[in-house]
Amino acid sequence: MNLAARLKGVGIALLLLFLGMPVAVGITLLTSSFWSWVEHKFEVEAYGHSGPAEWCYLVTYGVVISLGTVAWSLARRRAPASG
Repeated sequence: MNLAARLKGVGIALLLLFLGMPVAVGITLLTSSFWSWVEHKFEVEAYGHSGPAEWCYLVTYGVVISLGTVAWSLARRRAPASG
């Protein structure tokens, strides 16, 4: 793998990480009823008067990044080899 391909991979990874942040915030806010259910079911602080707790955002961010990484990996496998 040459340097240009590695830099492209690093750029895509950084883009995935940065674009995942607002997506995760939006999904967390859209799933507020789920986080409220988690709080009542498992008796953990998940949803307060100001919205979901910080760990809810982190869990959602982790799921978004994981799914994005899987999608990127599958796309790389299906792409024709260049070079």
